[in-house]
Amino acid sequence: MINLRPAKSVQGKVELPVSPDMLYMAALGACAASKRINVCGVGATGVVDDIIKSLQSHASIQSDGSMLHVDPLSVNDPGILLALPESLLPYRSIYLFMGLGMGKTVTARSISEKQIQDAIAQGKRMGITVEAVQVDDMTGLRATYFDSGIAESANIGEDDCTALLAFLFGKGEKLTFTITDYHLSTPLRQLAGALGLTLNAKLSTSGGNNDFMAKRLRFLQGKQRDSSSQSLMYVVETDFSKGNVTASDNGDDAGKPVNIVIPGDEILAAALITLKCLIPKGEFEISNVPMENWASQAMQFIKKTDCKLNTHDDGKTSFGVCGTVSVKKGDGYGRKVRCAPLYQYIGQLPCMAVTAAFSQGKSVFRELGVLRSFEPDGIDQLEKCLRPLGVRHGEMPDGIVMEGAKDFDGFDLWDPLPAHIAVAFCAAGLKCLGKTSVADEHIAARWPNFETMINEICEFRNK
Repeated sequence: MINLRPAKSVQGKVELPVSPDMLYMAALGACAASKRINVCGVGATGVVDDIIKSLQSHASIQSDGSMLHVDPLSVNDPGILLALPESLLPYRSIYLFMGLGMGKTVTARSISEKQIQDAIAQGKRMGITVEAVQVDDMTGLRATYFDSGIAESANIGEDDCTALLAFLFGKGEKLTFTITDYHLSTPLRQLAGALGLTLNAKLSTSGGNNDFMAKRLRFLQGKQRDSSSQSLMYVVETDFSKGNVTASDNGDDAGKPVNIVIPGDEILAAALITLKCLIPKGEFEISNVPMENWASQAMQFIKKTDCKLNTHDDGKTSFGVCGTVSVKKGDGYGRKVRCAPLYQYIGQLPCMAVTAAFSQGKSVFRELGVLRSFEPDGIDQLEKCLRPLGVRHGEMPDGIVMEGAKDFDGFDLWDPLPAHIAVAFCAAGLKCLGKTSVADEHIAARWPNFETMINEICEFRNK
């Protein structure tokens, strides 16, 4: 258990460790592209051990100090099982469909029957035939057929688009398709470039039939807008074929490994930014923060609550820009949020909920219905943490509505929680007036030095 006292200030500097979610995505992507990679700055943690164990049948992975060497197996049997790490949740749909594209049978102990059926239905919408198969005492998934014509013409939604890109990445496929009224924001876009592959999206400037088709497709999907609104269409071009990797793309004319730079852990960034928003006293900086849209949902929500953030871009990683963030004092006001695409919100939703708990007025989080299929139920799991905190909240079929307040007593969360939930409620506990205890099993596996860091940056109240 982590035992937390009320903090009166947060100060100092923290450099985020690398994101294990992006580490796994890079390693799995390297296996799909048959590219050797080196990743620097990787510390020894329980989650990193989970990643290595998951991929040990697909690549030779060696650790040299803080450098991780990933060398995909030359004979990469597509029949080998891919067991997703239980400790990695937010990007599970990307890992799942990339593995399916690679021809693997994909399993995870936490995948419920409802999630299996959802994945089969999602694949069908994109032209991917996905079947459930029995693997020992678990049910796995495998893809048996892909109809690229359906993918080209389906005008898929945001969450399906990410899954399709992951599948194409794993399969090494070349495809062009269109998306309507949302931008292409996914970590796969930057990873593809780092590995010398192609993933581009550009606004369609053609008129006439294309504009008509965009509006017609929206009508068929029940997403009509006001007659004065105009749909925006983007053309997505992918070429993940291995023959597309060239020396000019990655400097690898001698078959040398590609150096992959992983940004900081976006979940820890969200928790620390939330903590500082709740406790504004003191000067505090967080560096190595991923700044891309797909990684900054909690940060964007905090800005909308009228809390001021200063950001500075420091450089680029293999997953986009990273930078430094500091938080300035501001009044928090409740907001309504459409959580789509959902995979971008899963890891940061608990921090957003904690921010809303201490904000003035009502906050509403919608389009979370898929969390109902998680095991355990993702919305119920979050609500079971809000209740002991004392937050007034209500349940909706696809979301949560919350009424914020300024003061709460301490609370206890004894049951082990996923790291992204546990760390968010650690931030809440440090703001509370009384003592708080949070189960630290998964926090310690992801951030072994978390409790030490909290003691270093927080000045605690005497009582």
